[in-house]
Parts: sequence; C-alpha cells; structure tokens
Amino acid sequence: MAGPEGWRTIELDDAARFAVPPDAQAQDVQPLDSIFGMLRGQGYEVIYDYGRFGEDLVALEDQPGYARRARTVDGRAADDVTFRGNGAPWSTVRLLHVADGRNHLTIRVSCTAEETCRLADDLFDSVRFR
Repeated sequence: MAGPEGWRTIELDDAARFAVPPDAQAQDVQPLDSIFGMLRGQGYEVIYDYGRFGEDLVALEDQPGYARRARTVDGRAADDVTFRGNGAPWSTVRLLHVADGRNHLTIRVSCTAEETCRLADDLFDSVRFR
C-alpha cells in the first residue's frame, strides 16, 4: 500500500483502497446509496464517497480560491480541486474525483490550515483500484 510510513489502509469493499494518517478516526455516518465514510484527525477531516454519483465539481467553481488541475491516480485521469473553506473550522479544502467505470470515487480533505492539507497529496497518491 502506498502512503507514508505508519499510515493505515481504508478498504472500500472490493472496489478501491487508500491510506490515511494513523490519527484518522472513523466517524459514525450512515451511507445512503454508496460506500461513504468520514474520518477525523488533528486539524483535518476526510470524507470519501464511492458510487454512481460523485460530487459536482462545476457547482464548486464559485468557491473562493477555486483551482482545478488534472492528476493521475493509479493510472487513471482524475481531477484535483482546491478551494478555501468556509472558515468554520476549515480554511482549505482539497478534493479528488476519479471515475471507475460507471462509478466515481470522491475524496474530500478539509483542513484547519493549508499546511495540514499537504497530507492530501500522499492520500490521493495512495488510491488503488481493484
């Protein structure tokens, strides 16, 4: 599994997996129609969603500081979006969106500080599809 030493793997059934920092604690959430979860650590939150519908990136274009760039994830084309958070408590948000056949994986990393959100690069790079 890719990811810095000490990170642990999150398995999304038999679809995909990725690594998170060791302090990321699962939160109690109820998925509706997808594989969905939330983890929180010191100064950050990770929300993942794997299913038919991903987050609408066009709807985020009006967010302050919005930037979208291409990224390759496990050999697949993906979008990496950054914007400023609403400040309550998130100052920076990073979002990965990648298609997997008819499904989509979206991972949102929200952070209290821009420096903390650097972990999103390692997290996004750790994504592997089956």
